[in-house]
Amino acid sequence: MMRALLLTLLAGSLWTCTDVIELETDFTDPQLVVDAWLTDEAGPQTIRLSLSQDYYANRLPTPVENAEVVVCRTAPDTACFVFAPRDSGRYVWTPAPGERIGEVGQEFTLGIRHGDENYVGRTSLYRVPPIDSISIQFEEERLGLDEGLYAQLYARDFAGVGDAYLIRSTINDTLLNRPSELNLAFDATFDAGSGTDGIAFIFPIRFSINKTDDDGAFVPLIAGDKVEVELWSLSPEAFYFLGVARDQLQNGDNGIFQIPVANSPGNVFNVDTQESALGIFNIAAVSRAARVVE
Repeated sequence: MMRALLLTLLAGSLWTCTDVIELETDFTDPQLVVDAWLTDEAGPQTIRLSLSQDYYANRLPTPVENAEVVVCRTAPDTACFVFAPRDSGRYVWTPAPGERIGEVGQEFTLGIRHGDENYVGRTSLYRVPPIDSISIQFEEERLGLDEGLYAQLYARDFAGVGDAYLIRSTINDTLLNRPSELNLAFDATFDAGSGTDGIAFIFPIRFSINKTDDDGAFVPLIAGDKVEVELWSLSPEAFYFLGVARDQLQNGDNGIFQIPVANSPGNVFNVDTQESALGIFNIAAVSRAARVVE
């Protein structure tokens, strides 16, 4: 009886002894964050600028207003496009009818002037394959998958090593943007270490255009659902940036195997200090396809 009482008291003391631990994040001055995901499509292009904040700050980032933003096509022909300031840190270039920012193979430079600081970033416009089709197939129930209809993307990687893609899926006009739905491909597989080239996208990538639930399980489609898929070409820097971002976004699900918190490395730098800004500059060629579930 006495032993049971002592164990109860010990358990109660362990339960009530809770210390709050404040972690130092080494956050000092805010840094410029550049969100420059552009495409070669004929339509307005937007760059967003903001300031970084502490990891534990529970608020929206501070937008950067009154900056000067320009993108110049540097090869093979030269042209510059001024991005006019809008609200909430947005800077927009609106092309003339039929005008596009560039074509596959051309090189681009991003210039940003923010106060007394100047930033520059460089990228090229990489190729993207056409989407052959989107198929809708019935899948029987199995471990981790409910019975139902699911979509698959069919496209073939170009011959030649080093093509990287972002696969963006929209179902019923809603972009799938959960961390588990960030779908990347390198030469039709997951990364450069696969050693493959010029093949059709492998099954996990083809199948990952489907919606997932809160637990990361795929959600079956129903009749009338509209599935839209975009393939965006990525520079090597943009592919690595998104890969690190995906790992960080999913880090909370890794339990004891969590990786250290870190910013994704970008390709925009301060001209004077050579220090990196946060964010990325990428111009994508885009291919699209859509399918309605019958």
